[in-house]
Amino acid sequence: MKTILIMNGPNLSMLGKRDPKHYGSGTLRDLENACCLKGIELGVKVECFQSESESAIIKKIHNSMGVIDGIVLNAGAYTHYSIAIRDAIELCKIPVIEVHLSDIHNREDFRNTSVIEAVCVEQVCGMGVKGYLVAMEKLVSTYMKSSEEDETSSEEALTPEALLAEERQALNEIDKELFILFERRMKHIDRIAKIKAEAGMPTMVPSREAEILERVGNQVEGQYSEAAKSLMKEILRLSRQRQDELK
Repeated sequence: MKTILIMNGPNLSMLGKRDPKHYGSGTLRDLENACCLKGIELGVKVECFQSESESAIIKKIHNSMGVIDGIVLNAGAYTHYSIAIRDAIELCKIPVIEVHLSDIHNREDFRNTSVIEAVCVEQVCGMGVKGYLVAMEKLVSTYMKSSEEDETSSEEALTPEALLAEERQALNEIDKELFILFERRMKHIDRIAKIKAEAGMPTMVPSREAEILERVGNQVEGQYSEAAKSLMKEILRLSRQRQDELK
């Protein structure tokens, strides 16, 4: 499975507190969660990295060689003057798409110039978080080489232990994505609990739960249907428990 690195530079850790006019109201975690969910849709692994340090960003780019298949990079203020990051991008031979939440070409003069643009395959700016998702789509569709034959040959050359390690790593990535989704679901449950409490509505609605279970059973391959329903029953139980706690 191909891997995309979502890399954010200085002050991106302060999203949600920084000028919302230019950077939106979401946090860095919200942004990274959105990218992880996009990765599920695109069928790629997603790794996220953020640092205020120029040297840390450079080291991460160096260490990505042979490991990462594409990079979405918001270098923050380093965009405008870091020749060192530019050189790291140039030597890594990984397709990098430069991304900015705001439109740097319609802001202060000093933000108009990007010294890294020339060594990136594309630049996406002014689209907010959506720009990251667009960049991921572009990497997968255009810049990340994919060859099923090469991947099959590579797998055949691996030992059973190496193949097992790869599968376990894939499971670790899937588990990370699952818990991102679970966290989002529970936040919605919290809001639902508040609405129900204020309206005096019951926690459990049997018809609603039956509808969810039927839908789940139809959304997976037949061989996994019953297991998916069992998992959903446990999630629904945890959801009811959470709503009861918030009453």
